[in-house]
Amino acid sequence: MNKLRPTIKLALFISVAGAFLAACSDDDDKKPSAPSKIITGIRVYKITDVISYEGDLDFTYDKDKRLTGVRGNAPLTTINYSYGDNSHISYNYSSENYPLVEITTTLENGRSYVCKFSNQDSPITYSYNNEGYLKSSNNNGIVLEYQWNKKNLTSITSTPRGTYNSDYKISTIANDYSLDLNTLAQWIDERPNYINVVNTLGQMAGILGKRSENIIEDTYYTYDYSFLQDGRLKDITLIDTNKTGYSFLLRYADSDNIE
Repeated sequence: MNKLRPTIKLALFISVAGAFLAACSDDDDKKPSAPSKIITGIRVYKITDVISYEGDLDFTYDKDKRLTGVRGNAPLTTINYSYGDNSHISYNYSSENYPLVEITTTLENGRSYVCKFSNQDSPITYSYNNEGYLKSSNNNGIVLEYQWNKKNLTSITSTPRGTYNSDYKISTIANDYSLDLNTLAQWIDERPNYINVVNTLGQMAGILGKRSENIIEDTYYTYDYSFLQDGRLKDITLIDTNKTGYSFLLRYADSDNIE
């Protein structure tokens, strides 16, 4: 009988240890996952003397978390992104106000150097600095020069005439969401052809070099932010010097922040 005691003790130890490890495993499984930063929708409001609803944008992604589609309802807008072999990317957009435009490019080191637009004869060409940030672009003779402070864009200067000049302040808010939130100010910019000159759709897809690490604030606007309890951005509001503004209410893959 005494010879069995070590065996019984060993079996008991293994049983207890197994139960303990299983309990630890269960605890690990119950740990809440980090809140998603995948933005699936944005509701837009215009701010004048009153606040008015402008429309909704919906976003879709592929299994690699690449942007595949944008749908807007006011005006009716469709943007599609396709990712082919050999780093070939194409995207197109159309709305009830604009005919279909197709853009094609091939990436080198994850960046576009030439973007061809179906509605213009000459492509847009790009150059980058040694750190992988956009240095300049040339769109049919409109040349944009980009200045960076470490990992954040500080200004854009354009020739001729400086029509597309912009200056920025750097916020403390990380720009680490599925969409480059610095494109929001571009959508409401009223300068002629602005989103095509700066290629907002290419920037949204992340093909124009590294994005700014933080949200940068165009000095033409006053910025205001609100946050969810988990620390994610709830909305971003921009008010221009004429006291007209827009508010962007964000919806996430795991949390419907839009009522």
